[in-house]
Amino acid sequence: MYQSVLLGAVTGLTFSFVALGFVLTFITTKTLNFALGEFMAIAGFVALALLSVSWIPTFVVFGVAILVPALLGGVTYHVLVRPFAGGGGHDVRWLLTTVALSFVLLNLLTNSRGARVQALDMPSATGFATLVGVTFSRQLLLIAVLAVLVVAAAAVILAKTSIGVKMRAVSEDPEMASLAGISPRAVAIGTWIAAMAVAGLVGVLWSSYAGLSPRMGLALLIGAFAVAVIGGLTSVPGVLVGGLVYGITTYVTGYRFGAAWGDVAGLGLVVLVLVFRPQGLLGRHVEVKV
Repeated sequence: MYQSVLLGAVTGLTFSFVALGFVLTFITTKTLNFALGEFMAIAGFVALALLSVSWIPTFVVFGVAILVPALLGGVTYHVLVRPFAGGGGHDVRWLLTTVALSFVLLNLLTNSRGARVQALDMPSATGFATLVGVTFSRQLLLIAVLAVLVVAAAAVILAKTSIGVKMRAVSEDPEMASLAGISPRAVAIGTWIAAMAVAGLVGVLWSSYAGLSPRMGLALLIGAFAVAVIGGLTSVPGVLVGGLVYGITTYVTGYRFGAAWGDVAGLGLVVLVLVFRPQGLLGRHVEVKV
């Protein structure tokens, strides 16, 4: 049983890493990027292309692979999300545009790069490690540890820095924030850039572990969205709590009753949270102005 708990915790933290991309944009703009999986794939393919140039240092490859989806995130918000995000809480046309972007990017990547899984030979934590009698991939452990560190850093930035104050101000009341000299548009674009940079980081790390393909993000996207809902879309620390709860629930249930029931239990948990605590375990209720 304890093996399932540990495996679920590590897997859940991986979902938390991706879920952070959802939570960051929602906190500031009340919007989500449903093309997040394709942004992860873009980071992997940028890294793969740059690795073919022998004279480019690895750290430059890594940085550019993260920068490209980050900048694309800023453009996506400005062009496809912002025109529909200011119409009140009931205007969800941004959802349709990001879903459409997901299909467009998926087709572009598939037609240009092929559908097969490719190896991404980025420097990674090779081999396996045994913790309390449970064997893990070192790369998966690295992703889980980085998830905790990055989420913790994001939580500190949001709570303790001027950037976090501006993000919270824009989230609470964009009009009042504007009167106080804060640019809601700049804060929103900056948040989307940061969120997609996180997606790019996870994309490169995950591709080095599981292989690279246009659909590689889909393996994480459903779990990540479930984690964001369980932890609370308005809470950065909530993604860690949601990841642990979701991961352990699915693995322990799968261990006792079969893998299929594990997936059912995880999604059933999402339904229960939506019914009894819609804001998530650590989230706060969001008032929508009309």
